[in-house]
Amino acid sequence: MRKRSSDLLRRLKRVEEGDFTFVEGDFPPVIKGAKGIFVEDVDGNIYRDLTSFFGVSMLGHSPDFIKDEAEKGFFHGMGDLIPAEEKILLLEEISALLGGGWKGVLVSDGADAVEACLRTALLKRGPGMVVAFEGAYHGTALGALSATWGEKFRERFRQVLPFPARFFPFEEASLSRIEGLARRERIMAIIIEPIQGRAGIRVAPNSLLQGLRELSYRHGIPLIFDEIYTGFYKTTKPFARDLYRLEPDLIALGKALSASFPLSACMGKGEFMDAWGQSRGEASYTFTFSGNPFFCRVALRTLKEYRKIKAWEKAEEIQEWIEEGLVKRGIRIKHRGLGVLHGFDFGKEGEGFRAFRWFLERGWITLPSGIKGEVLEIIPPFIIQKEVIDQFLRELSAYLRL
Repeated sequence: MRKRSSDLLRRLKRVEEGDFTFVEGDFPPVIKGAKGIFVEDVDGNIYRDLTSFFGVSMLGHSPDFIKDEAEKGFFHGMGDLIPAEEKILLLEEISALLGGGWKGVLVSDGADAVEACLRTALLKRGPGMVVAFEGAYHGTALGALSATWGEKFRERFRQVLPFPARFFPFEEASLSRIEGLARRERIMAIIIEPIQGRAGIRVAPNSLLQGLRELSYRHGIPLIFDEIYTGFYKTTKPFARDLYRLEPDLIALGKALSASFPLSACMGKGEFMDAWGQSRGEASYTFTFSGNPFFCRVALRTLKEYRKIKAWEKAEEIQEWIEEGLVKRGIRIKHRGLGVLHGFDFGKEGEGFRAFRWFLERGWITLPSGIKGEVLEIIPPFIIQKEVIDQFLRELSAYLRL
């Protein structure tokens, strides 16, 4: 019994809107602190985190360098009015990592980055339909929600969604249907996650992404990659687009960019970002915390640390540990994985949620996911050790024998 968590959760339900946090007795535990892969709740229980808290803390929780960066300078800037040096350095760094020649805008979270990508496409292409995919999750701000699949997110806000959208199966066979749509109607943008995270680590077929790139060129349609989930070495490459050896026109980035802080980016090729024009003294799309100097310093240090530890090699190693461990233990489960992104598909609606709670009670933090809640997902940080992966797989084997 997590008594302290139970007391705090009752208090939470009195002050938070009811649809946000699911509460049942002493579930979920209330967090007190986190360091490395370990998380402590207010009742003193210790958990091993295999999610990097939604794929954000890829260097582990509370890395020491954050304190170093906090001591170096000020914490807040003036967004678009008086830029901080850190903002300039970070945009240069991201542009270089993408191959050079990219421009962007720094925002706060994934939905903001997707919104910025969609608005950029609108300015470049003009109004029209957004093509997205079944299983897609791009955020719940209204613009991003237009391209997010799933009635549980959309149904109550359908009448005010700003962009009309059509959703297609996440497979190569959709290309002919999208081609037909492009001939009949104006398409404003095509947006896709190269690997769908919330849908249970569904990897896009190479033929689908290559086909979308060719189709978008033919019809002059901006192609957006949502790499909030996949960016910054999680797939063994800087970005998932590098696995497919193609470039989108716009890319949304976030999560692992800043180790722990709310920072994301919409990046685009120059010709697309130039659709915004030049500032005449006041930005038409701005955020209070855009280009926050402290967040940017942490992000710059985070990218430096990724290079220092060779994060791409760590991701390859983690993938090998998981794949070899599944074979060694004879674990028979549908598995989808690439780099540090892994989904274990039970093939039964809601089983991912049941497994998530079972693992939580045994000191493991995982993620329930999948279109029908049928997947248990992990996104271990680059600092994870092999013995921890082995222990998790032993627990997974035990769960499957229940």
